[in-house]
Amino acid sequence: MQPYNSISTIFVTKEMPAIHQQKGRGKYVPSIEEAVRVCCDLRRSGILQPITVRIAPGMYELSNTLQFSNAVFGVTFESETGKAEDVILSGGQKIEGFQETVFNGKKCFVAYLPPVKEGKMRFSDLYVNGERATLSRFPETGYLHFEEAENMGIFLDDVSKWVRLKKSDVQGLSAEDICGATLSYLHYWVDEHTAVESYDEETGILVMDRYSRFGIYGEKTESVYYFENIRKTFGNPGEWYLDKAEGMLYYVPRAGETLENLEVHIPRLSHIANFIGESTAPIENIAFKHVTFAYTKGDYESVRDDGLRVASDGQGASEAKGVLNFRYAKNCKIVGCKFTNYGLYGVNLENGCSHNDIDKTTFFDGGAGGVIMGGSDANGEIADRTHSNEITDCVIRHCGRRQLAACGILIKHASNVKIVGNEISDLYYTGISVGWIWGYKESVTRDNYIAYNHIFDLGKRVLSDMGGVYLLGSQPGTVVCNNHIHDVYGREYGGWALYADEGSACITFEKNICYRCSDNCMHQHYGRMNVVKNNIFAFAEKALCCVTWGELHLSAVFENNILITNGELAYGLLSREHVENGTVATGNNILWSVTDEETDVISYCNVKYKLAQAQEFGLETGSIYANPKCKDWKNCDFTLEEDSPAFALGFQPILLK
Repeated sequence: MQPYNSISTIFVTKEMPAIHQQKGRGKYVPSIEEAVRVCCDLRRSGILQPITVRIAPGMYELSNTLQFSNAVFGVTFESETGKAEDVILSGGQKIEGFQETVFNGKKCFVAYLPPVKEGKMRFSDLYVNGERATLSRFPETGYLHFEEAENMGIFLDDVSKWVRLKKSDVQGLSAEDICGATLSYLHYWVDEHTAVESYDEETGILVMDRYSRFGIYGEKTESVYYFENIRKTFGNPGEWYLDKAEGMLYYVPRAGETLENLEVHIPRLSHIANFIGESTAPIENIAFKHVTFAYTKGDYESVRDDGLRVASDGQGASEAKGVLNFRYAKNCKIVGCKFTNYGLYGVNLENGCSHNDIDKTTFFDGGAGGVIMGGSDANGEIADRTHSNEITDCVIRHCGRRQLAACGILIKHASNVKIVGNEISDLYYTGISVGWIWGYKESVTRDNYIAYNHIFDLGKRVLSDMGGVYLLGSQPGTVVCNNHIHDVYGREYGGWALYADEGSACITFEKNICYRCSDNCMHQHYGRMNVVKNNIFAFAEKALCCVTWGELHLSAVFENNILITNGELAYGLLSREHVENGTVATGNNILWSVTDEETDVISYCNVKYKLAQAQEFGLETGSIYANPKCKDWKNCDFTLEEDSPAFALGFQPILLK
């Protein structure tokens, strides 16, 4: 047997080449689990040198979540070929035994799953040939409206346990159909999902397994709903239906899919790996390079602080965990990896995580988002604070496929985080969310750097109240700069590129290019001492910039910006204090409408004013109404010509990634 003190490389391969072991090139093991066990043994034996675990091409299905403690350190797990797609660590299991059949009048494939019939297996995600299959839906497109809810109050906390359906909406569905389905409903900024406890066909009353997190009816929003896993609408290519009572899984093949080339996976594990250190002894120097993680569960329990089981988190799928979870971890790295066909967030950095890097990694088709991060708040232990982590040059695309309200990147309580050079797109909610304090209370979230990110195709008019970059609470030293943000569309309200929400303070928004939003390019709910300078804002469906609440302090400064409209307003100031008490300062900006007509610039107390009138109020000092001379604004190329009048006002060119 090879002595442990000569081992620096562990090879993971399903084919054990004895000849290589004899030559002493390293230790060969048949599984990832065995490689982790060997690493533990080496460290326990006092072996301290760095260890590389090289993984041969293949899919490795894990029976259990890998568990790492601080006894394992200085280990790099990497694909033997250097290609992430060659090595897949799977939290799922392959389903075989499909046969051809006709179900619901449609030719399809079926597999019998005894554990489902016995109540021992439940899953909400199905992946076929590397793509997420679609759970049958009613109605097939669009949404329905409830007729009534248990609590008809309009306030956010007016929660309900039951709703009444309009009988005409669900005509043709039996109580059995509805009770075997998942009820999903959208309102405010959340999507709520619950099993059905009971349904009375006579009264139309549906009792939900969980309470709603928020009121079904509200001042700004009314819930819309749909069902998933409905037999009646099953039959479209790429669609699946699970008959839980009989344990039968039905699937309609896409073009080119046959029984011979069908590869079906369902999630079995919620997480691939947990890395748990201690506050006084963090887990250190663990790296994954060029590895793919796939097939984890997309469902989890949401519980309010008072213990009430509810159908969603309060915001951003904020209690969801990751495929990889770190707690008290330092100097760990995820480099060149892929997270695909996974359940919730990809990477989760919790309490006491610092100096960890996520670099050049792709997150695609996640049930929630890409990265979630957060340690203790200002009242917690200092050792529990999370700081100095980096997310760089990553791609987060086509996520939020089960938890629509998830963010591409969600940073709750954390400081000195760098989020740089990422592409974030094709989500139903916010791209980057930073901060977790509502109002002006003390916050540990500060000195974060959000720069050179390309963020686009968000919202899709499904949820409300979102931003390309969303900030919350006081964040001294935080800079949001050189980001390219566009195509952000809310359902009822709140499709914003830059969004400074409740209590946002001491934040600099600089050199961003933002355009095509359903509401504003820059929106501040309420805050103080925020600076918005040297940005280009263009083509919102409402005013380009908006400040909602006026308070008796300086809320925001807008200076040296270029504001390009298609006839809409440049500013919407919704409070009298903004003008009468000077709580918003604006100046040295260029304003222009592509209609070539000088349009109204500001709305104040529901009255619209042109630039000269706004200057009489003390706003827009030094600002001019002029064509900024962009190279091709029609195609959203806002590069300025050399003779742009913006340069005379001190505008600096904007560099994007």
